Amino acid sequence: MRQTANPRLPASDGEAARRRLDADGFCHVPDVLDTAALSATQAAAEAALGTIGTDHRTQWRSQGSLVPVADHPAFAPLIANPGFQEMFGRLGFRGTRYSSGYVISKPPGGPALFWHQDWWGWQHPISRGGRIAQVALFLYMTDTTRQNGCLRLVPGSHRRPHALHDLVDAHDPTLAEVRNPDDAAFAPHPDEVDVPVTAGDVVVVDSRLIHGAHPNRSGGERTNITLWWHPDYEALPASLRARIWQVSRREDTDTDAAAGRTLRPDIWPEPARSQVTPFLVTDPGPIAPEPWIRTPRY
Repeated sequence: MRQTANPRLPASDGEAARRRLDADGFCHVPDVLDTAALSATQAAAEAALGTIGTDHRTQWRSQGSLVPVADHPAFAPLIANPGFQEMFGRLGFRGTRYSSGYVISKPPGGPALFWHQDWWGWQHPISRGGRIAQVALFLYMTDTTRQNGCLRLVPGSHRRPHALHDLVDAHDPTLAEVRNPDDAAFAPHPDEVDVPVTAGDVVVVDSRLIHGAHPNRSGGERTNITLWWHPDYEALPASLRARIWQVSRREDTDTDAAAGRTLRPDIWPEPARSQVTPFLVTDPGPIAPEPWIRTPRY
């Protein structure tokens, strides 16, 4: 029988959410975006998706789209939303800083999102411990179900080896383009659980966790905004902060289709820039960045 994640945690129960994040690699926090914030974010996402064409959709067919938030200052109020800082506080995070984000939107008929994990610092010993160096906030712009492509994940795979780690590097273009729909990276797995959500909720995911999404068999777009944040950023090892700084500046990353452009939150026009500045990662100085290693090393 297919498993579904536990019911949404009460908004006040930060300790339970943090325990689940540590043990399972994710937690589902309800009602983080109020009606006004959700409506504004939906409009920003729709405008961002209006800037892409068929070539983009083909390149990122499995994801549906991969539109950098950095290209769209209209997302400034989302990054600066006070609900995030309140949520981070309840999770026991301090000094959490933002580095990057994407609009990942699966159109009607879109295929499954391949199994993958998003951490890139596997050479560093911190990757094999309890310290969380990077989390994704998954914000869906509509209610999600298995029918329209909800999130699926493998609990606990952020802290131990799993057979899905042995698949082809999930950031290989052959998977993004779905050149082989029968590849095991798209298939159901007995360890997976579904995480259906209500629009306005947030799923917080440790970047080391194996996850994917079901195909979108509905008649509507299933849009997700993914924002990458770093708890207690200033206390992270210097080499990791140097790499995160590069990512924030859109340098040397394998998922930014617009790499080389100059638009970034730190140089957005006002008032967007001022809104996000308190939450951006800071320059660690002349430090060699951590090697870009996406293959898990347990």
